[in-house]
Amino acid sequence: MWNTDLLDSALAKKKLKREQLRKQLLADAMQVLDRLAEEIPFEQAYVFGSVSRAHCFNEHSDLDIAFIGLKDEDFFKAMAFVSGEVGKDDVDVVQLEEHRWAEKIIREGIPWKRKD
Repeated sequence: MWNTDLLDSALAKKKLKREQLRKQLLADAMQVLDRLAEEIPFEQAYVFGSVSRAHCFNEHSDLDIAFIGLKDEDFFKAMAFVSGEVGKDDVDVVQLEEHRWAEKIIREGIPWKRKD
C-alpha cells in the first residue's frame, strides 16, 4: 500500500484555500452590494450558487447575485458595477421577480442586508 499522507495534506491545503477564497468573495460581494445600493435602487439581493455553499466553490466559480426590485434599465449597470468592484469577470446577475428558481434562491441564498 502507498502512503498518501503528502497528497492528502496537499489536497487539504487546497480545499482550505478555496474555502478561504469563497468566504472572502462572499464578504466582498456584500460590501459591493452596499456600495451599489448607493448608486442603483433595488429592494433586496441574494448571493447564491457555489459562493453561498461551503466547500462547493472553486477557482473557476462565478459570482451569482439575484435582485428583487432592480429595474431593467439598471440591469447591465449593476452587472458591470459588481464585476468591476469584485475584480471578477464571471458575474451572473438575475432579476428574481419572474425567475424560475426564485423560491430556491430566496430559500438557499445568502441575503444581503441593507445598512440603515
